[in-house]
Amino acid sequence: MHEIDQEVDEFLAVAADFARKRDSLGYVRESLTDGGEASSFDRHVWRAQAELGWTSIALPEAFGGSGYPSSVAGRLLRICGQQLVPEPVLSTVGLATPVLLMLGCDSAARLLTRVGTGECVVAVAESTAMWRTGWEPDVRAEAHDDVWKLSGSVRALDVPGADVVLLLAAVDGGCRWLSIDPAGVQRLGVVTLIDGRRCATIELDGFEVPADSLLGSVLTADAAVSPILTVGAALTSAWMLGIAERAFELTVDYLKVRSQFGALIGSYQALQHRAARLFCELEVARSVVLRALAALDGSAPDAALWASAAKARVGDFALRATSEAIQLHGGIGMTHEADVGLYFKAARVADMVAGDRAFHRARAGQLLGIATSGVL
Repeated sequence: MHEIDQEVDEFLAVAADFARKRDSLGYVRESLTDGGEASSFDRHVWRAQAELGWTSIALPEAFGGSGYPSSVAGRLLRICGQQLVPEPVLSTVGLATPVLLMLGCDSAARLLTRVGTGECVVAVAESTAMWRTGWEPDVRAEAHDDVWKLSGSVRALDVPGADVVLLLAAVDGGCRWLSIDPAGVQRLGVVTLIDGRRCATIELDGFEVPADSLLGSVLTADAAVSPILTVGAALTSAWMLGIAERAFELTVDYLKVRSQFGALIGSYQALQHRAARLFCELEVARSVVLRALAALDGSAPDAALWASAAKARVGDFALRATSEAIQLHGGIGMTHEADVGLYFKAARVADMVAGDRAFHRARAGQLLGIATSGVL
């Protein structure tokens, strides 16, 4: 066990060093400035990350992965959040991999192997409808001879750039996941989100896919998205924790060097109190995320509860911490050049991934048997 822990520590140390040297913030600024329809990440960097084991970190050894527990993937995503890594680690490792592992079919296994080598970037189409009781997918798939005809539209982060998009479609008897090549369909439009990532609306009316594009078996809607709501939510929480940690660090550093009226602003008691409160809240958020990742490692029966608790807690804290960071930086925090502003924006996009904080607060309440007021 000691050798494994040492191996993990060395892996994460190399990952952190690579992420720091990558100059992600400069890349994100360029992505925000150009605002075009090109990919918002660097494919060469993605391949280098794959060679370092990033893309295979959440995979079992049968798929060429490390076989490490989920908590290691969470620690990697935390590092990526701290550095605002623009490559689709969250999309492919945090969301797509748990879905493909749950499906357990041959097609999913082949995709997982390609993900592990860095050959394939997989995005997941999410919908706000997913986070409501009795929801139905935005896409419908109907069998016609040897193909399936699709109707509807979806939105997916990290498109363009992704090789495969996983989406959930309504079929007779329930829902099924299917994979599509986004390059082969009509897009209604690509937008640049406030964190620099691209998001595409994909129009699927009349689009046909071969039968092997459908993955796994027919599932209920709730069962189909359970990997996203549990594993995905816990890993996204780790990403958001990294965002909040770095924003807090930048803010404390700024309080120590910024002078006003002849004194360092960090010497003012009111600002010290605000920073101290953020520190206490950060410790609580960190503890909840670590507990959620530990629950995944042990396949604990309450893993879903801890995942929702983490997403709700860190969602609240990341938005508060980055907002406080802007205020404590003053006007400079709102400028394009200020790093803290990028973390403010990234936290708001991340909150919407794998269910927002309001949804997970209600879900945690339901899992605890506490009545909620119709958020789900």
